[in-house]
Formats: sequence, structure tokens, C-alpha cells
Amino acid sequence: MGRNICNRCCSYLFGLLVLYLLSFISKDAQAQIDTTYIKRFKDKLTVRVYSLNEAATLVIDPLAEGPDLSYRPNSKQHFGVAAYYKWFGLGLAVQSPFANTNEDIYGDSKSIDIRLNVYGRLLNAELAYVNYRGFYLENTPKIIDSYLPGNPYFIRDDLTIESVSGLVYFVTNHRKHSFKAAYIQNEYQLKSSGSLIIAPAFQLNRLKADESLIPQDYIAKYDVFDEDKLVRGKFNVVGVFVGYSYTLVFLKRFYVNAAMLPGAFMQYYNYHTEENHYQKNNAYFLWTLRLAAGYNGKHWFAGMGGVSGFNTALVPIKTPAFALGIEQFRIWIGTRFAVGHGTKAKK
Repeated sequence: MGRNICNRCCSYLFGLLVLYLLSFISKDAQAQIDTTYIKRFKDKLTVRVYSLNEAATLVIDPLAEGPDLSYRPNSKQHFGVAAYYKWFGLGLAVQSPFANTNEDIYGDSKSIDIRLNVYGRLLNAELAYVNYRGFYLENTPKIIDSYLPGNPYFIRDDLTIESVSGLVYFVTNHRKHSFKAAYIQNEYQLKSSGSLIIAPAFQLNRLKADESLIPQDYIAKYDVFDEDKLVRGKFNVVGVFVGYSYTLVFLKRFYVNAAMLPGAFMQYYNYHTEENHYQKNNAYFLWTLRLAAGYNGKHWFAGMGGVSGFNTALVPIKTPAFALGIEQFRIWIGTRFAVGHGTKAKK
């Protein structure tokens, strides 16, 4: 019963996301701005190159009284190029050809990341697919008794995580507050402003490993229950963030943007341990954070920004908790080109 309800909720929210995207162009065209706060770069193509650091973090909060377990991939840096015109954007990033940092300590991770971003006025939408294989235990020194400084961390190269997620940001004060100006620079924020943000979101996660993700050292020190010993499963999350975004403009062309978005979510677990199968529904308070800072000139711009995705619960829950967070940090530089003013063809 619970499984069907959660699946219907996720399907309904995904359908809403698609519906909003399909109606996006007409809504955006009707939206008006306050030109004393926002300047548009009409008929200009915005192009930038960037470096991207990205990683997923799986946090396991067992029923046992021990500390949380935090698994991360040893991800390579990515380099990419992106272009934006009006509301549509397209980008491509590839992994660095160089070896992972400290591969002998943290192991080797493989990843696939595909993202679609739509930045409008009333709505801003993000849809992402990520797939990671190979993780290390970030807090190995606290968990593994035999660990010595300089030794390899506890590595799970058999762990694979696949995730599809989507968010739709409703910018209530869209006449004076521009996400575009902060994150893709095809607009210019003239004055400081803020806005209430409402963001329905979902995340569909699949996880698979060869054996339990709880290390034997952990089991030896704490009373670990069978339902803590995650091996594989599905974890679907659906809910809504409600928060605030603010852009501070200073020295005319420089800016800092921050958006803090706490939210209420339902998560459905359907997972296996080495011995049993479990299904659960849980309510959570989660949060996401976005930050950006940079220079937005007449022709050139530069900046940096980061986003921390779905994260661990803010309140303790009397059941095993499994939370997946997706973190990004970018540094970019770009320019704009005038398009859409071609000359008429001669007869």
C-alpha cells in the first residue's frame, strides 16, 4: 500500500515537472520585469567555459548508537563548455584525462552525469541523471580501528549508485529577482533583491553492492541490527522546498547570491540486506543550498558557484536512514555574442 502511494506521488510530481516545462515558453513570454532591477541581454548568445567538481555522498544513519557512515566517490574534475539563449541552455562537460587525486588512498571512481537546466523568469527547472561506481568511506579514521595515517581508506569499488532527480524553482518575486543573472549571466542584476522560493522536487535512487555496507569494525563495536546492513535497494523521495534567495549587488558589477531551501519530504525504502527485505515510508526535513559569486560585465563575465543537493535529515528518526546528496562546484568565464539580426537575403 505504502509503496503504491509513494510511486504514485513520484509519478505525479514527475508529470507536473514535464507539464511545467511544456508550458514554460508561454509563461515566460508573459512574465514582466522591473527594468530598474533587471537588465536583459536581448538577442545575445551567452557562452562560457568552466571547471566542475562534483560528487555524490551516501550517508547511512543506522539504528545502532554509532556514528553515521559517509561514502563518497573519488571523482575526477570535469571541464566543459555551455551556451544559453533566452530560456534554453545546453552544456557538455568531460572528465579530466589525468588520474584521480590520491587514487592509491581513495580508490578509483567512475561517473556519468547528464543534466538539463531551464532558466526562465517564473520557473527555473533542473533535471539530472547521475551514475557513480566506486566509493570510499570518508570517515574511515573514526570507523576502522586498524587505520593509520597514510593508509588506504576503506574502499567499496563494488558500490554503484544511480539517481534521477528533478526540481522546479518558483521565483515569486521574478520581476525584481533574477536566477539567470546569478547563475548563467544572460541577464544583469542592477540592484540587490531577494525572493521567496518554492521548489517541488523528487529523487529516485537505486543502490547496489555485493555485500553489506556496514564494515566489520563497526559491527564489532556497536549493536548493529539486520535492517542496518544495506546491500541493495531503491529509495524514492518526493516533497517540496520552501526558502529564500537573495542577491547582493556591490561595486555595480559584482554580486553574491545565496539560496537556502529547507523542505519537507516523504521517502519510500524498498531494500535488501544479506538476510531480509524491508519496505518503509518515512517523513524527513531535508535542505538544499545554492551559492554563487562573480563579476557580470557588459561583454565578459566570470564567477563561481556551488549547489548542495538533497542531504541528511535535520532531526533524528527511529529507523535506519539512507540519504544521497549531490554536490557541485563550478568556476566559469564567458562572454556574449549578438545573434538574431541577420541581413535580408538578396532577391
